[in-house]
Amino acid sequence: MAIAEKRTQVYFPMDLYRKVEKKAKKESKSMAAVVREAVDKYTKNEEDVIDWENDPLSKAVGIMKSGLGDLSVNHDYYLYGMKKKKTGKK
Repeated sequence: MAIAEKRTQVYFPMDLYRKVEKKAKKESKSMAAVVREAVDKYTKNEEDVIDWENDPLSKAVGIMKSGLGDLSVNHDYYLYGMKKKKTGKK
């Protein structure tokens, strides 16, 4: 399924145009991709940013012991019964 997009036209002062063009070439991206990323970053509001220091779940990290040495790698196995991943441990 394709993502819905809306075409638009934007006018830039030449110095800003050259900056966007230079960044696009440096990052091997289209100018449109650079502009979209910049607008996305500019329009993000505080609700889009996760405050990890005040997240209740992150405060629970380390308060319990599972006794499982591979829990961080194989949590999907222990929670959902998915296939276990190899960890390199014996």
